[in-house]
Order: sequence, then structure tokens, then C-alpha cells
Amino acid sequence: MDKGRMEAFSDGVIAIIITIMVLGIAAPEGATLRDLLRLLPAIAAYAVSFVGVGTYWNNHHHLLKLVRHVDGRMLWSNLAFLFVLSFFPLATDWMQKTSFASLPTTCYIVLNMLVSLTYMNLERVIRHALGHDCRATAPSEEELSRRAVVEKRSLVKERFTLGFELAAFVLALALPATHLALVAMVLAFAPWIVPDLRIVRLLDFLAEDESQQEPKE
Repeated sequence: MDKGRMEAFSDGVIAIIITIMVLGIAAPEGATLRDLLRLLPAIAAYAVSFVGVGTYWNNHHHLLKLVRHVDGRMLWSNLAFLFVLSFFPLATDWMQKTSFASLPTTCYIVLNMLVSLTYMNLERVIRHALGHDCRATAPSEEELSRRAVVEKRSLVKERFTLGFELAAFVLALALPATHLALVAMVLAFAPWIVPDLRIVRLLDFLAEDESQQEPKE
């Protein structure tokens, strides 16, 4: 399958997810400022979810630049990521309608952890496919060194994210701390807001390496 089809399908699913989330915010029943302020919990929940989904979309788009061909494992890993991500509208709506009660917020945090894990799995599958496809011969020491740096830094980033999500989970279990849990969730997104530029550097290196291998006329 052409990676363009997988990317287009993923973009469509994510766009629908965001659309459903914003449609969950009902218009104010009255025309006063007080009526508008009553929507603040819904807007806050939507904002947190929008940042999360938008950050994943940005990184997903960036990650797919590494894909050269799509195999079955990659397709199913991508579908698993999208499946879990598609529960964001439900979790967001439940959380805001219950004014960030402990159980809905805890479920929201767990959902975020599952999304993180499925995305990290997809990232590993794609990097593995890249390592398998990029060269028929043994990789050079420089290439191995670059890949080792990517793996090490990605592991640090993933541990940071999961650590903050775990902290958010613990805070959400205590009813007065649910708002702090959402702050921890935003901090968990922080390392991913800017896409991983190491992917671009690795791509540039591989492209340069391949051009050197091409026979000169």
C-alpha cells in the first residue's frame, strides 16, 4: 500500500475526532456573561484534548516521513493508535459534563496513557521498518551511532511523558486534585509539541548516504 493512503486515512480520522469534540460544546442557553462562563469547564476540557490530539497529529505526520513502504504490521499499529485516539470525544465529554469528577478524569488520563503507548509502538514499528529497508548492506558506524542517539533520546522522551501521565493518574484519584491532573497532562504533552527534529536529521543522513551509494555515470 502507498503510504499516502495511510496518511490520508489517518488525517481524516483525526479531523473527525476534533470535529466531534468541538460539537460536544453546546451553545449557551442564555445571553448573559454568566451563561457563557458556565461553558468554561467544557471549553477547558476541549482545549486540553485539542492540544493532545493536535500534538499527536503533528508528530504522526512528521513520523510518516520515515515510511518508505507500508506493511501489515505498520497498518495494524496505526489502526490501534487511531482506535484508542478515537475515544477522546467520549472521554472529554464525560469529563466536562461531570465537572472533572474523579472517575471520569481518571479514565481520561488512562486513555491518554493508552494513546501514548500505541503511538510509541507505531514509532518503533516504523523505525524498525526503516532500519530494514534503508540499506541492503551492513550499516556504517556513523549510521549506527545516529540511530543509537535517536533511540536513546526517544526513550528519555517517552519516559518523561509516561511519568507525567502516571503522576496525573495519581492526582486524578484524589477528587480535589483533578485540575492538577490536567496540568500534569499538559506537561506530558510538552516534549511532543515540537516535532522530533532528529527524524529530519536521520532522513537527511540516509538520503545523503544513499546518494553516495548510487553508481556514478
